[in-house]
Amino acid sequence: MSSVMTTEVSPAAPAPVRAPEWPLHPPAPAPRRGDRRPFLAGLAGLLCGAFAVGGLWLGTTWLDQPAQGPSGDATLACEILERLPLLTADNLAVPNGSRLYAASELSAAAAATDQRYQRLAEATRGAYLSSSTLDAPSADQVQSVNQQVAVAIEECGR
Repeated sequence: MSSVMTTEVSPAAPAPVRAPEWPLHPPAPAPRRGDRRPFLAGLAGLLCGAFAVGGLWLGTTWLDQPAQGPSGDATLACEILERLPLLTADNLAVPNGSRLYAASELSAAAAATDQRYQRLAEATRGAYLSSSTLDAPSADQVQSVNQQVAVAIEECGR
């Protein structure tokens, strides 16, 4: 018979179990990088917007012409009157009626601050009012409006 020898292995002594060591203070949280990105993007957008608005404002102040005052208003009114074609029953309403109205308002604005333009304002106002009351103007009525426009243009030359 064969005998198999068995050796008994004695169980090793159990390792001593140590209690876990906890730190006295919790570790500081790691900085979160994801929270800064939206803030930085917003800040960059705000700065870009401020530079754009500031640049536009500065550009318009450099390029903008100062207000011309009453003489500029009267000059514009006269330019509008001089560009008007000979009015007919067909072209009296739009856009020439609107141009006549604009000339009337510009000359009135000039006369409001400078009495030298009072006659121009009265002449352009009269031409506009006589043209605006006509629904189906006759040839005589249109001729009357053209005469009043001519009077207003003469006032521009004074």
